Amino acid sequence: MIPYKFEEELQYAIYYANKLNATKILDLLEQGKVASSSEAADLSEFFWEMVNASIEDEKQDVQLPWKEGAEFWNEKIMNTFSGYLEKSGYEKEWDDVFDRQ
Repeated sequence: MIPYKFEEELQYAIYYANKLNATKILDLLEQGKVASSSEAADLSEFFWEMVNASIEDEKQDVQLPWKEGAEFWNEKIMNTFSGYLEKSGYEKEWDDVFDRQ
């Protein structure tokens, strides 16, 4: 299971998965785990799409339902996703996507 330190991490990821119409990611978040290299790559790609969407939201003064703000939650989720993928044997998938950013 993806080891979220805060419930808000999952809520934040779901918020952006819905906003981005990322149905595969919503399913993955609901399952709470990655089961393949392809899913690991999808989760990694989604993370960066979420970051980019949150930057756009910030530029447009979109108010999120979390007082800490997008940068705070993006950092928490980056640590959670990258640590989880590394421990699950999918470090390469995370690194490949990270290197393209």
